[in-house]
Amino acid sequence: MRTLYIPDTPLHLTYRLYGSIPNLPLQKLHSSHRLRKLRLAETFPADQRAANQETKELYREACLAAEVDHYLGYDELLDRPTTGPRYLRGAAAKRIVIDSWHHLAKQEGLKIYAVSVMDNHVHLLLQNCSENRLVSMVDTLENHKKWTATQLNRLHGMKGRRVWAEKEYSRTVRRGGFEHVLWYVLNNPVKAGLTEDPLSWEGNWWSPELYDSFIVARVA
Repeated sequence: MRTLYIPDTPLHLTYRLYGSIPNLPLQKLHSSHRLRKLRLAETFPADQRAANQETKELYREACLAAEVDHYLGYDELLDRPTTGPRYLRGAAAKRIVIDSWHHLAKQEGLKIYAVSVMDNHVHLLLQNCSENRLVSMVDTLENHKKWTATQLNRLHGMKGRRVWAEKEYSRTVRRGGFEHVLWYVLNNPVKAGLTEDPLSWEGNWWSPELYDSFIVARVA
């Protein structure tokens, strides 16, 4: 289900360029995931889940593992592309994306913890820090994509080019999982074989307040 509002707890968001994953591999990935969910529903029938708390919890954990594997497969397709656009390649393009999120953070009362701009997709770790105010994920992403698409097309001299895919992946960070997700975001270019040092990758940005507690401790 698509996230309607940016939560007041950390959220990991991934979105990509239009055409960055060929249709056939993407369809195979989604089909495999749907089949796995159907098999889980057969293994843990609804009546048994309703009658037994342990069965319900086992089913929930199995579904969570399926969702994680589905996402990791999706991210692998983005990290190891054989075709597709690379409109985010280069420091200038990456800066457009990062600057847009900084602007939206000030405008909407968001906290941006980390951004990793790859050549064909973006990872973001953020949170709604505005008091008593809902911030629409749909509207925020629409504004971000509209502005960055205009700037990227201007940068490349490609007026009217479609830049972003419509759908995105988002998942609330589980309690105790912040550091793991933070480093998943920042290590994305390392995982993709683009650099050996995530801290020097031109597409990575992290909040300065994280440096002493998470960054230094990890690289020391």
